[in-house]
Amino acid sequence: MKCVAIDDEVHALKVIELHAEKVEKLEMAATFTDPVQAADFLEKNRVDLIFLDINMQSLNGFELLESLTQKPQVIFTTAYSEYAVKSYSVDALDYLMKPISFSRFLKAVNKADTGGKSMESSSTDQIANQERVISVKSGTTIHRINLNDLLYLEADGNYTKFVTDKESIMVLCTMKDALSKVDDRFIQTHRSYAVATSKVNKVEAHQLRIGDKTIPIGSSYRKEVLEKFSN
Repeated sequence: MKCVAIDDEVHALKVIELHAEKVEKLEMAATFTDPVQAADFLEKNRVDLIFLDINMQSLNGFELLESLTQKPQVIFTTAYSEYAVKSYSVDALDYLMKPISFSRFLKAVNKADTGGKSMESSSTDQIANQERVISVKSGTTIHRINLNDLLYLEADGNYTKFVTDKESIMVLCTMKDALSKVDDRFIQTHRSYAVATSKVNKVEAHQLRIGDKTIPIGSSYRKEVLEKFSN
């Protein structure tokens, strides 16, 4: 798979090069610190994948991508989480936050072989299709909840609401205890909220939506949440 890396920071570019050298299927055709030179190269040469920094001086990553008549698959690399939402709107394959670990790099590269879906996300889809029922106690009543029906969890002190399309069940347990009852199709977005990832309709920089419900994304959870929804 022929690729190009573009970043105006030499150190960041070197990290991408070193990671790419470890992946047999990647062939690094060229690297650029000047995005204008990179754009010229890409107009004249076919590549399969671009590792593209966003915040560059003469031409930012979005502008460079927009200028191309033939757009390869792109993995954005940046130190700024606020660009994540926009990267989804231009159909980026993935969005890597610096510093970039090799494991995260490899996960992104794997998507280029699976139509934008990594092996890990394929496994998650299989889990999501499996039915699993949990039991929770509200007062003297025991409720059975199919996890496929659960939309989100909302903590309120020592209580947590288990919310489905049809009902909201208040349970005497902390968010930590509630999360122990569900599986990895759920992610915590805020100290008071966790969501079923498959139920999310829209992700923004500081909040997401499930139907008509707006759910905040806390600053300490933002990086993990944005990376999760870029998969």
